[in-house]
Amino acid sequence: MQKTKAMKTENTVKKQRDMKKEAEKIFPKLKTVRENKDKPAFAEIIKTFWPDIKHYITKNLVGAVRKGQIPARKYKVEDLMDDLFILAYEHFHEVKSEKDFYVWLYKKADELLSDIIAESDFDRSFIENIDKFQQYEWDEMEEEFSVDGDGDLVMIEELDDLSYPKNDYTLNDVFVDEAEAPLIETLSQKLSTEEINRHIDMVLSQLAAPVRSAFDLAVKKQFKPAEIATIKSVSVEQVEAWLTEARQVLRTSFERRYSLTKN
Repeated sequence: MQKTKAMKTENTVKKQRDMKKEAEKIFPKLKTVRENKDKPAFAEIIKTFWPDIKHYITKNLVGAVRKGQIPARKYKVEDLMDDLFILAYEHFHEVKSEKDFYVWLYKKADELLSDIIAESDFDRSFIENIDKFQQYEWDEMEEEFSVDGDGDLVMIEELDDLSYPKNDYTLNDVFVDEAEAPLIETLSQKLSTEEINRHIDMVLSQLAAPVRSAFDLAVKKQFKPAEIATIKSVSVEQVEAWLTEARQVLRTSFERRYSLTKN
């Protein structure tokens, strides 16, 4: 099982590394067609990156619906992708070099999301009381998470699109220190890959939007903290704090829910 998880992580890293290389490779051509005001050619080239970015936008919209930050069915992912194309075409001059292009696309996607997802006061009760949760409360939370997931079936179906490579969360996304290897081994014996993915997804849904988004950019898209800081228009220190918080809450949730520490 550990070998399978390691292979999945390696595949994710390779895929995202390849995407960045592809972005650098096609940037000169994209720049040329933009200077020539050839919008159809620009659209054809830039849509190479649409599946990845579409998945990112969809995941954030689903999270916002679950937290009540936007009404279900108010926004269509395809409409936002059309808006992103317009933004990319009209503001392409902002990209300074080919190495900046891929991160810049995600930054524009994030700006779109920020415009439609309402800011709200974050309820920290989950984080503050995580040590006190009983097993029945974890079960109720998972049941509620499943029900909330039906809030916008169209977007859920977008996330489950078979044309997009499945990239579940793994324990390696949470437990990053070598000293935590025994925890990974114990949990791997107790839980299936689907149970692990679902637990991580559920706990992330309880965190503040910037925290869960930064975590996804780090583990799903393999962006470095400095790149995430650019996407989010915040400091690197802020990104590192978000990632630390996400992993700490996830660690504690696994330890408490699955009795890995004494009560």
